[in-house]
Order: sequence, then structure tokens, then C-alpha cells
Amino acid sequence: MSRTHNPVSDLEPFFNPKSIAIIGASQNYVKPGGRPVNALQSKGYRGKVYPVNPSHESINGLKCYPSVLDVPGEVDLAVVSVVAGKVYQALEECVAKGVKAAVIFSSGFAEVGDDGLAEQRRITELARKSGLRILGPNCLGLVNTTNGVMASFAFIVDLPETAEEKVLGFVTQSGAFGAIIYASSLHRGVGFNYFVSVGNEADLEFADFVEYMVYDDKTKLIGGYLEGAKDGDKLRRVAEEALEAEKPVLILKVGRTVAGSRAAASHTGSLAGSDRVYDAFFKQTGIIRIDDYTELIAFTPLFQTGKMPRGKNTAIIATSGGAGVTMADLCESLGLNVIPLRAETREKMDRVLPFFASSRNPVDLTAAVMTRPGIVVDSLRAVCEDPEVDIVICNINLPFTAPGHPIIQEFIDIYRSTDKFVLLSPFVFPGAGMDPAILEILKAGVPTNPNTVIAIKAISILAEYSETLKKRKRPEYRVRPSKSPKPDLSGLLQPGETLSESRSKTVLEKYGIPVTREALAASADEAVEKAGQIGYPVVLKVDSPDIAHKTDAGALKLNLRDEGEVRSAFGEIVANARAYKPDARINGVLVQEMLPEGTEVIVGVSRDPVFGPVIMFGLGGIFVEVLKDVSFRVAPVSPGDARDMVEEIKGSALLRGVRGRPPADVESIVDVILKVSNLVSDYRDSIEELDINPLMVYPDGVKAADALIVVGREKPV
Repeated sequence: MSRTHNPVSDLEPFFNPKSIAIIGASQNYVKPGGRPVNALQSKGYRGKVYPVNPSHESINGLKCYPSVLDVPGEVDLAVVSVVAGKVYQALEECVAKGVKAAVIFSSGFAEVGDDGLAEQRRITELARKSGLRILGPNCLGLVNTTNGVMASFAFIVDLPETAEEKVLGFVTQSGAFGAIIYASSLHRGVGFNYFVSVGNEADLEFADFVEYMVYDDKTKLIGGYLEGAKDGDKLRRVAEEALEAEKPVLILKVGRTVAGSRAAASHTGSLAGSDRVYDAFFKQTGIIRIDDYTELIAFTPLFQTGKMPRGKNTAIIATSGGAGVTMADLCESLGLNVIPLRAETREKMDRVLPFFASSRNPVDLTAAVMTRPGIVVDSLRAVCEDPEVDIVICNINLPFTAPGHPIIQEFIDIYRSTDKFVLLSPFVFPGAGMDPAILEILKAGVPTNPNTVIAIKAISILAEYSETLKKRKRPEYRVRPSKSPKPDLSGLLQPGETLSESRSKTVLEKYGIPVTREALAASADEAVEKAGQIGYPVVLKVDSPDIAHKTDAGALKLNLRDEGEVRSAFGEIVANARAYKPDARINGVLVQEMLPEGTEVIVGVSRDPVFGPVIMFGLGGIFVEVLKDVSFRVAPVSPGDARDMVEEIKGSALLRGVRGRPPADVESIVDVILKVSNLVSDYRDSIEELDINPLMVYPDGVKAADALIVVGREKPV
């Protein structure tokens, strides 16, 4: 990976400081300035700790200093826990002292209004000018459990570290909720090596700490709680680096139901809500979006096994028919394929199963396991030998099998010898613990989770991640820079303008996107002349930057077959347009070739405030608003992403040809998406919205029948 900076070195003072000063240190353990002093001492931090408070001589047996400037040695990290009005002065003293990094617990900044925001901006400016890196303000701080760095006042610093292996780094935009996730994970045996609460992100942000963890050898996977990204480009780069490093990033992104719509001239602008954009971005960059933190907790031990599912073909072995069918339904709903087992696989099981059991998938062992527990391992072995199976989920119990029983060891041996991903999800009676036999299997390293729903969700996430890793390594998923020089659009993209159809199509033509043959007419006589040159039948439509939807205005006439129809249509279109919007600027009437029947699709763009240009694809014409069957990706897109956009809409079946219609030219659609991606990447600060609707698709080629471009108010770059 080529890069201009090393994120591990840049953030090293936060995670591995040789000395820490607590500014605003307190003798009261429950206060934010008191808890880190105590935690640093009790959790084995080996560096120097300097309490700073002019009101105390010593704290917890440590000499206390009036100011950080009075500390005799170097300070790598400062923890700032003073009232908001004194934070800036404390930071100035940190800069004078040469402190490398600061964590600000203090609240009272952007979260409280304009005055607080102004003070926070001073902090941001200080960080930029001085090079002091800042976490916060208004944050719970940071924890590194591998070396005892407890730069936090959250209750989590008091929790005993019970997890045997700590490989999970976690970054959160919610302090309190993030701490609850930390505690819940620890309770279930999943340990964090790092916990970072980013607060108001005056300097460093969510993506900066994720990037540190991507490059950190101790971190094997990364979790996060995200309300909204600050810098979409940075998060995209970091996500791609995580994919290259094969480190899963699981994010609980909240705000699915927050209204993201706005008044927009284009169909794309009205359909691209912020949550749909996040969904598309995560899919495009390999970030795994989770709905609940329990999925992160369940996923971690599965990933720690070091095994990855080869595919999504799943076999279920259960001791209850009802449980097996329920699990099969859940698997299918989550993208796992509960496949028919091979005949030879079923024959192996039928030899040992009682006649009232079933060797179909899901396999139903029935209550016979109580008297014949050996059928569990016989069935598991048979299913693991089936070459079509990738994942085996066992919903079994062994209540009458004592610890050390040969069947237990046999189960473990099968798990260790197979390349299939085996997941054990036993039934546990409420209030009871796991069977001793299941506990023995768990201790041997077999992934085990009694919550079947969460267990299946976790394995589906792992299977999807495994598939994403394979897919994203293919060349077609790399963004290809344009081989042509950037076309000059300076005369076309005037700030704040909505381009008429003719001008919009001029822009598209400069990027090689096929458009209709057409000409602009200022009079009925000129329209007749142009129609004769183009060839009948023709289409007439008003050309105006102020009338985006011509059908609504009655300013569109199709299939005109002779001179008389053209003359009549011209006058009617102009009259209807003026009646619809009297102040509309009318450039004239466009005379276009009448395209033959084809499949109508839409390719559009809206500009997201976080991620920039976002491309949409879907069925075109009126269907885009009625059906809303669309897909999104953030520009720039790769050829693979463009093809995925086409394939993932429900209406993609229409493009493959139905009821005798020939298949549409999907490659030409992909080509248009890529050219639109180049256009809006080149002019990302200029183009606010873009619609090609409809883009007519044929068995061989495409043509843009209509187009609209809205230019942002900034001057084009």
C-alpha cells in the first residue's frame, strides 16, 4: 500500500504513550479527572503518570503539578478534564510543552450551540497550526487493554479483563452506548484491545482511528458505532485498505429512518436518501453493516477460528424437525443456500439414522440422539464429506454424554479435520447452563452460540465477507481512470444553472454517451425543416432549463409523422409551456428522432454532502418514481460495481429478456454508468444533479432520450 503518511506512527502517542499527564486530575475517584489516575495505576500502565492540578500537592501517591508546563519530563499524551472555558488555555500549554496528543473529556462545545461551536473551531484551528493531535472534545476517551493505557473516565476501566484473546478494536461516536457495547462484549468473552470514543471530532475523526487499527498488528477486526461520517473520501480509502489487509470492519450505522429527502429537480435527487447512500457505500467498500451490536459479539469468535466459508451452501443438522425448518427459513432469508444433499451423503446417514428420522436438508436426527448419540457424529461426518456443502450448522444437544466421552472427541476431530465451516448452536433451557458435553466442545475451539438467530446471522455475515474478499480482488472491481483527457465544460456548467435538455446532452456527448439525433428549432417552419433532415417519425419537446418534467407541462409530442403534425405540435408545445410556467426561459423546441421501442432505464447522479457524487441506476420513465427499484454507488465506480448496480435491481430480469423479447445490451448500460462516473468525478464540485431518463436500451446499444443536469452554486473547477 502506497501512502504519504503512516497512521500507526501518527496516532502512536494515543495508544502507546511513554508518559501521560492528567490535566484537571482529582483525588475523587468517581470524577472524570480522578478515574484515569486510579485506572492507570491499577491496570499496569508502565509509563510515567503526571497529575496536573494547582489545588493538590499529590494524588494517589503521585506528585501533582500546577501546570503541564511544570512537569519535569516529556509528555506524550495529555488527558484534559477541566471546564470548557479552560480547555483552550490547557491546550496552548500542551503545545508549548511539546505534548504530541490530547484527549479532551470536557463537554460544552459544538453539542451546546453556536458559542460552543465557535470555541470548538478554535480548538480545531489550534490543532491544525500546531500539529497537536486531539481526540474529542466531549468524549469518553481511549483505552488500550494491551498495555494499561486507561485514558478514559468511563466505567469500563474498572471492568476485569476476562477475555483470553483480544483482537477487536472498537471506535464509537456515542460514548455511553459504546461503553455498554464494550461491557456486553466482555461479558460474553469477547475482548477489545482498543476502545475509542471520538466525541465531537474537532480534529481526529472516526475514520482516523479505524485506519490506525487497519495497520495495527494487534487488531484483527474492527467494530464501530457510527452516526455519520465526516469525510466520505477518507472513510472510503480506509475501508479499501481494510479489505486489502483482510480485516473485517463491522459498523452499527444508526439513522435508517431519518428522513433524507429534499426538494430536487431530478428523480435521483428525490430518491437518494442518506441511508440508502450509506448502504450502497458499505456494499461498495466491503464494510459490513450490522443492525445490533450482538452481531459483532457473535461474529468475533467465528472470525477468530481462522476459517472462512468457501461459499454459502449450507447444511443443517438438528434434533428437532421444527427447529431445522425454522433455521432453514432464516438461512435462506439471510442469503445462505440450504441445498439438497447428494444422494451418497443421504445414503451414509440413512444407514445409521432410525427410520423415523430424515436425511433431507435440514437433517432431523429426532429424539433418537438421547439413546444413540453416535448418530450426531455419523451425520456430521457424512455432511462434511459432501463436496457441495460449505457451512454446517448443528442445532444439537448431548445431555446424556458425560465429559470425556469418545463421541465428544470425535466431534472435535471432525471439526478440526474438515475444511467446512462448522457452527454449533445448542438449545439451552432458560436459566440453565450448557450441557457439559457442549462446554467441552466449546473449550476445544469449536464456534458455539446458543442464540440460533444471532449465530446464523453471524455466519451469514462471515460468508458474505468471504465472498466480498474474493470478489474485490478481481481486476474489474478496481476503478479505471479515464484514458481520455478531461473535456472542457467551462462554457456549459454555469454555477446555479439547470441545463436544458439540449445543453445537458451536449455535456453527455463530450463524454461519449450516445444521445438522440436532434436539432433545436425556433419556429414551426424550422421545426419542419429539421424534421425532414432527421427523418420521420419525430418527437417535439420544449427545450427549457426551467421545465424539467415536460410531460407535466404538456410540452412533449411523440411519433409525429408528417409536416402538418409537426406544425401543429410546435404551436401547442410553446403555448402549453408558457401557460405551465409563464416566466420559463424557452430556448426553442427540440426536434428529435423517434426512437423505436426498447427497455427504458435511468442513470442519475445526486451530490451527497458526505460522499460527493452518488450514481443511481433503475428502470426508467415513470417507473422509477412508482416502483423505486433502484441501486446506488458512490463515484467513482469500477466496472464490477457498475455491473452489480444493474444486476441487483429487481427489474433486472426485464433486461435479460422476457416473453420472447431479446436481452438488452447490459454492457452498453455499464459503459454509460462508467462514463457518467468519469463525468461527475471530473466535475464533482460542479454537478449537483444529473438524470438520463429514459436511457433507451436495445439488444445492441443504448441512446439517451432525455437528460437533465443541475449545476451547483459554486464556480466549476
